[in-house]
Amino acid sequence: MKKKSSLNDDDEISLIELFKIIWNGKIKILLITIFSFLLGYGYYYLLPKNYLFSLEITKENKSFDKINYATKRLLHINQIAFKKYDILNQFNRELQDKEEFLISLKKTKKFKENNSNLPSNIQKQELLKYVDLLKVVKKSNVIKLNLEWDNINEGKHILKETLNLTLNNLQKSIYEKLEEKLKFEKKLAKSKDFAQLEYLEEQRWIAKELDIINPTYGFTGEPYYLVGYVAIDKQIEVIKKRKYQNFELIKQEINFLKKNSMELGDDILKSTKVKNLSKKIITFVISIFLGLLIGIIFVLISNVIQLKTITKKRSK
Repeated sequence: MKKKSSLNDDDEISLIELFKIIWNGKIKILLITIFSFLLGYGYYYLLPKNYLFSLEITKENKSFDKINYATKRLLHINQIAFKKYDILNQFNRELQDKEEFLISLKKTKKFKENNSNLPSNIQKQELLKYVDLLKVVKKSNVIKLNLEWDNINEGKHILKETLNLTLNNLQKSIYEKLEEKLKFEKKLAKSKDFAQLEYLEEQRWIAKELDIINPTYGFTGEPYYLVGYVAIDKQIEVIKKRKYQNFELIKQEINFLKKNSMELGDDILKSTKVKNLSKKIITFVISIFLGLLIGIIFVLISNVIQLKTITKKRSK
């Protein structure tokens, strides 16, 4: 029991001595820690920076209003059947091919400096290396975009131009489909009128042959020639003079919308979140920790060397 007690006493004395040595060398430890921190600080600022730009887009965005107007109101008001577009899905599909992103990327200072002297085919290959920097994910009614880039202003500009190019390509695509649908519906309307004219001319001939001028008493609609050839003549005249103004008005509306290019609202771009991906805090913590560790080891080794030197002098 006494032996164990003496061992514990020795351990306590050793620890106290150790802390005394460290405490006495606190200035050296502090200076080494500061030097290590400055090295870490310099290392961090010499490293190339990397930022993550995050952005969310919903179908309620005001930039989609013009397209929604064309697809949901313009044609439906004029009784033209048209497939209802999910504008967010359309926008997502345009974004997923990354074509607009690569166009925006090609204009950046970074890409021009590194690749402007290369042949066009090599430039395309180099451009494709950047394609994974933009992530586009659609969840429910939200499109989430994440872009990694090394310059804040340039990163925001890339996002803005990518989204605006996508929006205008989507606008162009939808308006082209609307025009195709408009032509088809107009052709269909003319075809129906042509068939109606053939029918009316047949009924008129019968009415004329039977000398039925005005509607016969008790006429219920069938056979139609009983309405009389005077009324049938008026119907034929109306159909032949028809100018299909509804279709022309819709075409004018579409042409007007096509002339006005759209841009994504500034409110969306202002909501872009920017996160520094460089591990600043971790770098500083590690540099401080290493400084403390090296400082303590230096002080302890210095103390051991100093004790040995004193012992040698005494032994002489």
